[in-house]
Parts: sequence; C-alpha cells; structure tokens
Amino acid sequence: MALIFTVDDDPEVGGLIKVLFEDRGHEVLVFENGEQCLDRLDENPSVVFLDMVMPVMDGMESLKAIKNAKSDLPVIMVTGVDDADSAVKVMKLGAFDYIVKPFDEPRLFSVLDKAIEQTSLIGRVRYLQVELNRAQGIRGIVGTSPALTDTLEKVQKVGVSNAGVLLLGESGTGKDLMARAIHENSRFSKGLFVDINCGAIPENLQESELFGHTKGSFTGATETRKGRLELADGGTLFLDEVAEMSLSTQVKLLRYLQEKSFERVGGTKKIFTKTRVIAATNKDLNEMVREGSFREDLYYRLAVFPITIPPLRERKDDIPSLATHFIAIYKKEFEKEISSITSEAMNALVNYFWPGNVRELGNVVYQAMIMTGTDCIDLDSLPVNVKNKTTQKTSEANESQYASSKGNFVDPFEASVRQVLQRALDLTNGDIPETAKRLKLSRSSFYRMVQKYDLTKPAVRTKS
Repeated sequence: MALIFTVDDDPEVGGLIKVLFEDRGHEVLVFENGEQCLDRLDENPSVVFLDMVMPVMDGMESLKAIKNAKSDLPVIMVTGVDDADSAVKVMKLGAFDYIVKPFDEPRLFSVLDKAIEQTSLIGRVRYLQVELNRAQGIRGIVGTSPALTDTLEKVQKVGVSNAGVLLLGESGTGKDLMARAIHENSRFSKGLFVDINCGAIPENLQESELFGHTKGSFTGATETRKGRLELADGGTLFLDEVAEMSLSTQVKLLRYLQEKSFERVGGTKKIFTKTRVIAATNKDLNEMVREGSFREDLYYRLAVFPITIPPLRERKDDIPSLATHFIAIYKKEFEKEISSITSEAMNALVNYFWPGNVRELGNVVYQAMIMTGTDCIDLDSLPVNVKNKTTQKTSEANESQYASSKGNFVDPFEASVRQVLQRALDLTNGDIPETAKRLKLSRSSFYRMVQKYDLTKPAVRTKS
C-alpha cells in the first residue's frame, strides 16, 4: 500500500482518483491547492497527482515547490488539454509523467504503478548505500569495534539535525573524518565542506581568514576576499583546533552563530549565510572556560551535541583492519607488491599503546613498507619503539607518560621516516637510483619521497 496525494480544485476529480486508488488498496489524501499539499509533504507520500490549473498556486508553481522540497518524489501532472508544449514544459521541470482528463483507467493505473516502483527503488538504493558505508567505512573511517560503532551511530543521528557539534578526542583519532561524515549525512551535503585549522593561523589573521576582508582594511589587503565562512555557505565549516581561536575571533564567531550574519574585516555590510558549523579540539574546553581563555557562551553554542572520538587503545579490535587499509593505500605509492603482515608484527601493533592514535598507526605502516625487503611486513620492519613496547607494564608506563602531556602530543613518525630515508640516501652518497634499489622501491616512488621529505644529497667531499 502506498500513500498518494492528489491535488485538484475540482472535488469530483479528486474524489474519483481517491475511489479508484483506494479500491486498489492505497491510502489517498485529497487537497484543493498546492499550498495544502506542501504543508503535508513531511508525511512522505509515494506519488503526487497534481492538476495543472488551480487557484492560489497553479500546477507549474506547485511542481517547482514540491521538487525543491523533495526532488525524488514522483509528481504526475493532470491536465484537461492534451498539449505537447505543456507536456514538454512539465517534464523539463521534473514531472514523472502526465495524464489527460477524462482518465483512461489502464493508463492511469500504469503510470501510478511505475511511479510507486520508482519510489521503492530509490528507497532500496539508499538502504544499500547505508549498508555499503557500514561495510566499507564512511569516507576512510575503518573499523567495527563497539566503541567506533557507537560513535558512528551518533554521527549519523546528529547529521540529519542542524545542531552544533563539538568533536572531542586526542590528536590523531580522526576528528576531521568524523566531521566529513556528519557533513555527508546532513542536509548541507550538497554544499561545500570547508575546513580551517585555527591553530595554524596567526591570531592577527584569524578574523580575516574566517570572515574575509575588504580591500585596504589592513596592510596587504590588496583586494576584497571572501572568508571560509562565506565560502561554506549552504555547506559545512569545520573549525579544527577551535581551542586555539583568539578571544576577539570567538566574540565574532558567537555573534554569527546567534544572528547567522557577519561583517568582513573592514566592512560594514551584513552578510547572511546558511552554514553549519562543526568544531573540534583535543583540549579540555571546560578547563579553558574556567581559566578565561575560552568563552563560556561560545562553548555552549558549539557543544550542543558533543561527540568524543575513542582513542585507538580503546578500539584495538580495529587495528588489523586499519593496518590492512593503510597497506592497500600505500601500495600504490610504493609500487611494491606488499599484501600482508606477519602474525608477530600484527601482535606488536595490537599491543602497542598508540599515543598518536590512527595517524601514528598509518605512519608506522608507511615506514614498515619502506623498510621491508619482502612482500610482507614482518617484525623487523617495524620501528623499534613499536616492537619493543608490547607488554602491559610498558603500556601502563606509556599511558602514565601520555597522561602527563595529554593534548601536547607531537607525532614523531614523519620525522622518523625522513631520518630513515635520509640515512639510506647518505649511505649511497646521494645516488637516488641505487638507494631506491636497496630499499626495493621503484625509482619514481623514491623520487616522490625525496620531494615529500625534502631529502638532501650529502655534500661532495674534496680531497685536501
């Protein structure tokens, strides 16, 4: 049984459609004009039959409004004149089909059945897409542990709302991926996802970067420029490391969240946008509020729906699938036939404390793929700090050390990878082809690493 809307100012026509379709087991609601229909669209009809000529809103206006609200909803236009030009117009506006009064019942039922089938297919496709996302991970989010599953359920639920979301978690847990997942599950998904790292921008430039500026507003402002907030209009703005935002910028952001408008730096014109704001931090904002370094009113605006991203040590069941995920990604870069990891190496990964979380795991796999001389990552190819820190006692020591510096973790592995590669290059006196050969990497892959890590050739020594 399907829910069918019929919109016609002639009660006899609406009544006839109601009788015919109810006899086939469907539920039918009859409306006199387009406005009445639009007010009830949240009941999710399967099909709408819409008359071309009506008071208040004619068929064309109503069709546009319905398709704007629910683009996938099949709308069948009903007309008293078999006019080819009108048919072309309504089909271009998104109508599913059209029928002519008086009705040819077989034609009427045929169009109805096809429209219901389309609605059903769309629903099935969406369901399968959700299942596919769960199986493959949402935009790079890999894992099935209870801690991660619980977090993803919150992400999907909050996505359909307009609530402010504050993502909390240690460095490297994937807060940016969670922000993207919220965006893609929201009504803002058709707009841009624009991110800004508040910690990477000097305080004196934060307002300009976020809100834009007018020409001549400060030294170096040679032209009027849109800020990230304006660029994200209709989409999502992700404020990473929001705890690093200056107090003056916090004031202006709070005003935007209250009024949905702002002014560019140096400007006087109010600019209105429909932008969803998601923030993230690895710091204790409650403590910063108490210290006076973060505004309490802004905190409550941002943290309408807080989500804590679990650290990797609380979702160790996901480490094998994450490691495999990273191997598959880096294989393309290295042009190496590495497809597996030994059980000893995997045990080392599972038992390590991972203070740098998923980001650190990715870097460890990256380094191991450089170091291995076979088609498999083994224990010897892992960094020393990973393969030697496998006991519970060591993990507890790591946890204690980590707790004392929480929020200040600096990922050491990019530097570690660079050190290994530079040493290998030094041993061949800067011979890139020979270094690539010794590391069992393709020459093109190693050239890219030289550029990525800014490796330097050793200075040529002259004889004294």
